[in-house]
Amino acid sequence: MSTSSTPRPLTTDEKKAAEAAFRGGPFDSKWSASARAIYEGITKAMGPRATLFEDTPVEQVTMRSEVEPTAKTDQVAEASQTPVLTRDEALQAGYLIDVTPLAQSVGLPVSICLSKPLWDVVITASHTLPEEQHEGRVRDVLVALRLRLAAIGAASPAIAFPALLPFPPEPVPQVCPLYAVAMGDQSVPYSLTILLANEVSAVIKPTGN
Repeated sequence: MSTSSTPRPLTTDEKKAAEAAFRGGPFDSKWSASARAIYEGITKAMGPRATLFEDTPVEQVTMRSEVEPTAKTDQVAEASQTPVLTRDEALQAGYLIDVTPLAQSVGLPVSICLSKPLWDVVITASHTLPEEQHEGRVRDVLVALRLRLAAIGAASPAIAFPALLPFPPEPVPQVCPLYAVAMGDQSVPYSLTILLANEVSAVIKPTGN
């Protein structure tokens, strides 16, 4: 594997621009052109302040590892008969990856899992990154979620947020649209699962799209 395209870390003003975009703050004209590109990329991905359906029951949220281009009625009926796994069962089956200890280290005091597709596509960059880089990318996703939660200041069954990560061979960080979905069962009454945008049912998409 070639190591000539190692992702570069964000500069100070790029980090400030990303944080300002996540928090809904203004852009500082003193920041660089690359910082402006990051700021505009995040604000475009977040769109107008997302108003999620506050009364959407958690039970209506569905996850799937693959998204078909066109939904068919018989497929929906078949999916509705699929047994629902508990959080522990999903972890044991490999559908979810528990990142709770790392989440707590960045100030998120709830149980948090990542979906397997998110892990494969975003954290491992489609299995192109060495294992020692995975933890840092998980941390970046969790910090992005924490900033988004601080910005909206209200609980919701699902929260859209972007994370900023580089993907080989491009060294420049790219915006990844993600969702944090509230779930729970008897063993863990409240937890968050972070998924790719295309894993989330349309019933919880932000309004205005």
